[in-house]
Amino acid sequence: MTSDTRLSATQLLAYAAPTVALQSMMVPLLMYLPPTYSQVAGLSLATVGLMFAIGRAFEALTDPLIGALSDRTTLAFGRRRTWMAVGAPIAMVATYFLLTPAPGTSALYLLAWLLVFYGGWTMVFIPHQTWGGELSADYHERTRIAGFRETGAFVGYLAASGIPLVYLQLVLGKNAPTFEEIVQTIGVFFVVALPLFVLWCFSAVPAAEGAKGESPPSWGELFAILRRNKPFARLVSAYFVDRLAMGIYFFAQPLLVVYALGMAEHLLWISLANTLSAALFAPLWVPVTRRFGKHRAYCIANLVTMLSYLLLFVARPGDLAVLVLANVIMGLGNGGTMITPPAMAADAVDHDELQSGVQQMGGHMAFIAFVFKAGMAFGPLVGAACLALFGYETSGQALDARSTFGIQLCASWLPIALLLVPLSMMWKYPIDSARHAEIRRMLEARRPA
Repeated sequence: MTSDTRLSATQLLAYAAPTVALQSMMVPLLMYLPPTYSQVAGLSLATVGLMFAIGRAFEALTDPLIGALSDRTTLAFGRRRTWMAVGAPIAMVATYFLLTPAPGTSALYLLAWLLVFYGGWTMVFIPHQTWGGELSADYHERTRIAGFRETGAFVGYLAASGIPLVYLQLVLGKNAPTFEEIVQTIGVFFVVALPLFVLWCFSAVPAAEGAKGESPPSWGELFAILRRNKPFARLVSAYFVDRLAMGIYFFAQPLLVVYALGMAEHLLWISLANTLSAALFAPLWVPVTRRFGKHRAYCIANLVTMLSYLLLFVARPGDLAVLVLANVIMGLGNGGTMITPPAMAADAVDHDELQSGVQQMGGHMAFIAFVFKAGMAFGPLVGAACLALFGYETSGQALDARSTFGIQLCASWLPIALLLVPLSMMWKYPIDSARHAEIRRMLEARRPA
């Protein structure tokens, strides 16, 4: 890796391709799987939310573990590639069992296959994220790499919205597909796309291995990252709250559209508006970061997202235009909040290397990935607890004014309140472009010695 490494557009597309498949599965897991298990298996929303929370707690161990193990792997095939090749088939097998619950399926069945799926998914995701941070040391090139990768994520979200819409509603003529039909359609795409896109990535992208001569971090050093790297600890804390707000929204959105507003036939179209907006507008955040800095762009993106939540609160039955507008604005904001944190994390690795003398890209990327997934997964647990306070416990139960207001609250004001936290934490984040350039100069001067 050199500081001036610049990938071609074709290489960046190949690098981003696995993200398309990986993130397509986040849509059913976050939005459609909880009500599926509630309706098909008869589990309460709180129980389903708890299973997801336990699954993410499991990832608290596996994410840093896989990041560290991928740092230590020395096979000729490539340390990041090796883990991706092993993880992909595990995630594919788990997808079938996870997305096909039967009546009476237990909570333990859901938890078991969540753990297997998350294990395989993480074995692909963490090394892939880390690989991107190693492809260049340049401040702006890293943003470009992250921009392509996170645009790939939005394309994955787009596929997860568009494919079931086209197949179920336009081809099969199902006016209001069930949650179960939606998740299984997306699952087929994931199982087909993941191996194809991983192979393309392997064939086109150089197997960057990080700085030559680096020593793998000890376990003590790995878990000391948050304690010693204050800018990174600040970043992941803000990002966790940001993703928690988003996780609550994703949990509440299907309930809001299908039950509170009675617009089930528009659910996939509304989701499509969100993901299409995100995919189209995500690249716009790259010049925004150049103009205002990554941390300020992140704050601006959160302000945009807060506006979209506010619009959802005023939406009434039949207000399709309001729902579409809110989701278009949300997609715009999501672009910034997806692209900037991984890019800032890579800069925080350089800060940490300057202070500690050790480059731990894998460990840092493991933590940033964990807080992303933990925030999104704890969202259903918090959302279900909030809905229970308003008397809504099972997907599809009869609504009254109190439970309807609870759903609206979870989809709007609760996420808005949470986003005030990352705004206050990140506006004066210490690593901007000038500070990172200074860090890079000091690192380059020290490495030859």
